[in-house]
Amino acid sequence: MVLNKDSKISKILNENEKAIETIASVNKNFKKLENPFLRKLFAPRVSIKDAAKIGGTSSNEILKKLEAIGFKVEYSKKETTDSKQENKITMKKDKVVKLDVRPILATGTDPYHAIMDTLKMMNEDETLQIINTFEPVPLLNKLKSKGYTYEVERPDAESVHTYLKKNGEIEEEIEQIIDNESITFEQAEKKYHGKMHELDVRDLEMPLPMVTILQEIEKINEDEVLYVHHKRLPQYLLPELETRGWSYLNKEVDNDNMKFIIFKK
Repeated sequence: MVLNKDSKISKILNENEKAIETIASVNKNFKKLENPFLRKLFAPRVSIKDAAKIGGTSSNEILKKLEAIGFKVEYSKKETTDSKQENKITMKKDKVVKLDVRPILATGTDPYHAIMDTLKMMNEDETLQIINTFEPVPLLNKLKSKGYTYEVERPDAESVHTYLKKNGEIEEEIEQIIDNESITFEQAEKKYHGKMHELDVRDLEMPLPMVTILQEIEKINEDEVLYVHHKRLPQYLLPELETRGWSYLNKEVDNDNMKFIIFKK
């Protein structure tokens, strides 16, 4: 395995879990990757380049540290520190909506949906201020592609403030997971008959339903599907499925019984 700036943290940790300590030396917040739930949530989204930007260093510096513990690496020929572009704040911020996601992360929950819901409720002339302990690079990359601009400041060693400004309408990412022309739930049941792995998470306490589903989809083949019995629509799970290249169909049986068919795009 040869690492470069685009290598995902998840693949590095799958190869050698001790790399957590090396990555944490760049930014202590990466120490949180020792938590299996947070590792499942964030590691597949973050590349070495992203980690460098979060940690205020260069990709090559991280690659050098990983090379020291046995990885083969491919250095970038031209590179500057990945975080220097954000130091000067020039965005007009007359009306700021503050969202501190640190308490959300402390519970082991992805703050993605809280951020998206806040953005959708804001007016065009408002700016969202996300308060965190690190720069949410994967989320920022997504929003930038949807017409948002952002700037980052680090008021102290323990906090990062990210400012987001809407330049156009954003579509709910959950809605993008399902193709408008996709087959119905009943048609999918017939199509994937004999290729379904069944999973019942209705009796599990949060956040185990989400963690269990994400673990199970890694075990099935791309031509197979996961048939899930759930109590409700799992809002935090849906954007994570999209991030990992999975789609879903759902059918509500009653108030405490929701069926899902999760399949590869």
